[in-house]
Amino acid sequence: MEEATKQLIADGNKLMASREVATSGKVVATERADKDTESGCAPGQVQRFFRAQGDLSGPPDVHMPYNSAGLMQSALEFMGYDSVVNDRDLRDENLGVSVVHNSKTGLTFTLTVRNGQKPNIMIVGKTSCYARDR
Repeated sequence: MEEATKQLIADGNKLMASREVATSGKVVATERADKDTESGCAPGQVQRFFRAQGDLSGPPDVHMPYNSAGLMQSALEFMGYDSVVNDRDLRDENLGVSVVHNSKTGLTFTLTVRNGQKPNIMIVGKTSCYARDR
């Protein structure tokens, strides 16, 4: 869990500092994997989350959500993540969603970009579930 948490924070920070995110808008971390969460795990197991959110820069017609989600997805793919779900599966011009997973680290990121509702950009990274330290 400790190693996965360190990698989650490093990858989340690297994504937030990337050109791909800066091109889309301004994003700020709201949670940096600093607490255990049981939701989504079997009893006795926990996981950690990295969360960030922000808004698209410029008027809504400047950034298409699926393009912004795709840009962020490509930054994570460069870090070794593979696409699980992307905007082509949903095909909505006001919503872009990408889910990527790194099989070596067990980390998953969900990238959501939307028009018309704030925050426009939501990034959620998470570890796999691990046995709770006692």
